[in-house]
Amino acid sequence: MNIEYRFIDVETDYETCCEFRKDAYFCSFATYQGFETLIDGYKERLLERIHHPDWFYFHLWYGGRIIGQLEFRCFSSRKETGYLHLIYLVEEYRGLGLAGELERFIARRLMEKGCQYCLLSVSRTNQRALLHYAKFGWHYDSPNPKHDTTDFYLRTLSE
Repeated sequence: MNIEYRFIDVETDYETCCEFRKDAYFCSFATYQGFETLIDGYKERLLERIHHPDWFYFHLWYGGRIIGQLEFRCFSSRKETGYLHLIYLVEEYRGLGLAGELERFIARRLMEKGCQYCLLSVSRTNQRALLHYAKFGWHYDSPNPKHDTTDFYLRTLSE
């Protein structure tokens, strides 16, 4: 499958970004409670960061349609460590073997920026995500002090 990665066009595709974020939130926590707090100020953050060279916001296109979204950055509180905020595919494209391509795409971009590792936070109840991350070499790192139901996972980057 030939996925095209395009920088998000916030002006035309903001509603799609919100829909994807909302579905990802539900997949993570099996509720929408708390989503409004997460999405508050999202458009402003996107507009502020979208052209910054250390932030990456991509829509995944296939067959003339947006089928997913990636959000990550090449810095974190740890040296040489990027941070993955969102890896999302619409439901009908999950489980089709795209995960490896997405992981490699993210890793390449972060390594180009000097990262050797990547960190993310994932819900303890999101079994699908936990299985995905285990398959691609992510390892438990520590509990997330900002959210009592999520943990940090770390991955050593490679292609």
